[in-house]
Amino acid sequence: MLKALYILFRSSAVFGLGPLRHLRNSIYARHLSAHRINVDSQVRIQALHHNKGALINIGADLHVGYNSLIDLSGGLSIGKRVTISEGVKVFTHGHEIDGGTIDWRLNRVNFSHLNIEDDVWIGSGSIILPSASKLGAGSIIAAGSVVTQCVPPLAVVAGSPARIVRYRTLED
Repeated sequence: MLKALYILFRSSAVFGLGPLRHLRNSIYARHLSAHRINVDSQVRIQALHHNKGALINIGADLHVGYNSLIDLSGGLSIGKRVTISEGVKVFTHGHEIDGGTIDWRLNRVNFSHLNIEDDVWIGSGSIILPSASKLGAGSIIAAGSVVTQCVPPLAVVAGSPARIVRYRTLED
């Protein structure tokens, strides 16, 4: 029943209105065992491939923007106060392209656990590929970036592929 409600609430924009938005957030929170989650319309948070070994852990105060896709196939840990902006795609799996058949869909699926630490902001339209296993605490992924490797704490990355453009400075 909970899975059916989750599918209904993720695909209908009407649940973005007033009290229905609160209901949608509650369904997402229960489905994902998360606390204080805010999810916009047209968001898909699901395993794109079955992997019984995938571990999912989502911290408090997660915000996921409109039309985002978060793949849980390889497992995912999300820290506290993380913002995933509109149109972000997060992938935790990939497909073997060598050593198998010509039809890549029949080849082995490789899973990769992603750890998004506390206070990370992933900008609109960014893509996080399975080769990136960690987004460090306080890091910022600029809008439209394609992240192909781990991001250190407090780094600001941008581009395709994403590169470090600077490190954030914080007050003491």
